[in-house]
Amino acid sequence: MNTATATQEHQTEDQQLQVIQSDKASSLALITNDENMRRVTEMAEAMAGSKVTIPKHLQGSKGDCMAVILQAMNWGMNPFAVAQKTHIVNGALGYEAQLVNAVIQSNGHITGRFHYEHKGEGAMLETRVGAIPKGESEIVWSEWLKSSDVTTRNSPLWKTNPKQQMGYLQVKNWARAYCPGAILGVYTPDELQEIDITPRRPQGGDQLATAAKEKRVVIDQAQEEHRNQLCATLLLFAEQGVESFLAKWKDIGKSNKQDIYLVGEPEYNRLLLIAQTVDAGKPTE
Repeated sequence: MNTATATQEHQTEDQQLQVIQSDKASSLALITNDENMRRVTEMAEAMAGSKVTIPKHLQGSKGDCMAVILQAMNWGMNPFAVAQKTHIVNGALGYEAQLVNAVIQSNGHITGRFHYEHKGEGAMLETRVGAIPKGESEIVWSEWLKSSDVTTRNSPLWKTNPKQQMGYLQVKNWARAYCPGAILGVYTPDELQEIDITPRRPQGGDQLATAAKEKRVVIDQAQEEHRNQLCATLLLFAEQGVESFLAKWKDIGKSNKQDIYLVGEPEYNRLLLIAQTVDAGKPTE
């Protein structure tokens, strides 16, 4: 097992999606500023009209392009590079694991980079990743994940470079467990297909690890129920127009800022577009 070599291989791949820290901007700040919103809208129109630089599922869709642009700006990344890493799964927009990997490593949620360890080959290949969470001093490792337990393999690289794909998958799993705010509201294609990609049985009979995982599941379920309630409430206000929607959004943020992050940028953008559509259909006085 060569941890240093594995880490170097993943660093090379991630150089394709470097985050430009100086260009990072809050999507909320962009949307609440009329001039910034006008520029984003113009950029979305230009992007939607592209034929080669964006995938087909975004061509002609101004709303989807706007959502991608806002997410890219929030990450401090090139919107066209982000667009190339999106897919439509079950009617929802998903982001490739490589993109999610780059975001987590570059946006300050960990100190340094992820470390990768592999053992076994073929169906017996197992991978775990580790990183130092922000504010801590020691590496926190994920559980080992066996290749045979991964049922969704959307990329052809699963055949030619399985260690790389296992690494991407484990980085995402690590982030969901230890820094969920980094990719809150952002899902990869396998998640949108609602496929369980975690080991079905605890490795080595570690009962403490199993209990911790079960506890996280309970917390995630309660959090998801709360998020659904927030989204349902926001939808009611979005159906009344932009002014009503933004007022409610600000009220939620004042009451509990964490709820803003819980709803997530993609859902915010979707609801905003609904509100804008409602306003566009109102008769002028």
